[in-house]
Amino acid sequence: MDYFFDWNKAGDAHHGIEPVFTAEEIITKVEDLAARLTRWFDTEPIAQVVMNGAMMFAADLTRAMSARGCVMEMDFIRLEKDRKAGSVKLISASDLPVEGRDVLVIDDIFEHGKTLEFARKYFLSLGAESVTSVVLLDKSNGRTTNIKPDFVGFECPDIFVIGYGMDIAYRYRELPFIGKMGRA
Repeated sequence: MDYFFDWNKAGDAHHGIEPVFTAEEIITKVEDLAARLTRWFDTEPIAQVVMNGAMMFAADLTRAMSARGCVMEMDFIRLEKDRKAGSVKLISASDLPVEGRDVLVIDDIFEHGKTLEFARKYFLSLGAESVTSVVLLDKSNGRTTNIKPDFVGFECPDIFVIGYGMDIAYRYRELPFIGKMGRA
């Protein structure tokens, strides 16, 4: 894929962002998750993408699942976290009916479980048969949480990461890898 570029050639143009997970590592992990999820579902799930950070991950993951024969419907849900209050609120929801269906929640980062817990309860309250979750990064670092994702891509150190859909001030979502600011 020509849009996965050689970071050594482009690094200076991106203000010293140091890769934490390379594009190649992400591709391999997404392929692995797609294979596992395709085996997991014996029905046609509804993929619900938590916007905005999970958009790149969800696009690659669902395409890889589709390439393995998994047919699904896909839509988006926007949730907003209030870190100070420790709460999550629904900003916009999907119009796809989930009653009696299996839902796959796709999110970028798992830390405390609040977003995932909210999404799970929300879809179950709408009558979903089941809610399965997949996250690209687990940053819980061993903390006890009320909920755990069903599928995890990478264990991530407790650092602020950008790229592959994740941003800082709406920048760097387009990067094909996950990085941190400043070279080591």
